[in-house]
Amino acid sequence: MMPEPSATSHPLDQHRDPSEAAFVRGLAAEVAARYGGELTRMRRANGYSNATWVGDGIAVRIAHTPVGMAREAALVRALPREVAHPEILGEGVSGGHGWIVTAEVRGRNLYEAWPTLTPMEQRQAIHQLWARAQIVHDASPSLKTHVATHGGFVPATLGDATASAGRAGAVLGLSSAQRSRFHEIIEGYFRAAPMVEQVVDHGDLALMNALWDGEVVALLDFEFAVLGPVEIDLCRLVYEACVSEEGTYVDSEAGAAAVEIAARHMDPVHGPVLIRGAAVLDQLRDFDIWLAQGGGEDWNPGRLLTALIDDDGGYLAPLLK
Repeated sequence: MMPEPSATSHPLDQHRDPSEAAFVRGLAAEVAARYGGELTRMRRANGYSNATWVGDGIAVRIAHTPVGMAREAALVRALPREVAHPEILGEGVSGGHGWIVTAEVRGRNLYEAWPTLTPMEQRQAIHQLWARAQIVHDASPSLKTHVATHGGFVPATLGDATASAGRAGAVLGLSSAQRSRFHEIIEGYFRAAPMVEQVVDHGDLALMNALWDGEVVALLDFEFAVLGPVEIDLCRLVYEACVSEEGTYVDSEAGAAAVEIAARHMDPVHGPVLIRGAAVLDQLRDFDIWLAQGGGEDWNPGRLLTALIDDDGGYLAPLLK
């Protein structure tokens, strides 16, 4: 029998239907109990598409929507040990919602630890985050059967991407010239992507998907892993290091490190087109989420999207010269 969920709403659930959030919490409590955990003793971790609780020696991640996680679990089990993804203790489906239970790993979420790190530690963290991603890229021949060529912020088709761009352009009130440039960037990505090496990208190489304990000790959450250009991971790495929570460019040692990494690993011919296109697709996904949440000024990816379309390329400007 499913435990009664707490009536207390978590800030991460503020844009979700309260009954659905409570249902997911109840499922998580049931799954945690199977592995010796008690949800009331566990802390809620960051994450949008999944709800995650950590504590009692385990981490329970459960999908907010009725989707499975078997494919992600298979990929994680195939990852090289050096990626240091936490050990999977079990995975399954309850009430239509996929879930994964892993062993708890000592460390803080890198996103939460980030403001407390020194500039040198932040630079180190960016290099180490990229090193973990590179291990995955290098193992692509053995991993690619576990991932698709779309997912996360990478749409299945150019048509899907342009439809999303059309919605965003209408809401943002873009000029005809801006809309034309918008579509040109997206079309450029889809044209160039098949022409470069395809690697297994993490797909969401964000600070919140890593653990920090004096160094990066684990890379987490491969739900958006995708087969495609390396620029998919590079654009997110640069974003994480160079863009503040308010959506403004941050001049920092970490940002300089991310730009240096991207410049070194981008495709020498198609890199600028691919990293800009990937970044636009990334922000388009966020913009659709923002619209679904009813908009608001606390977080508005439209500003970043507009900057990426402009001539200088927003936070990617150093890589597009």
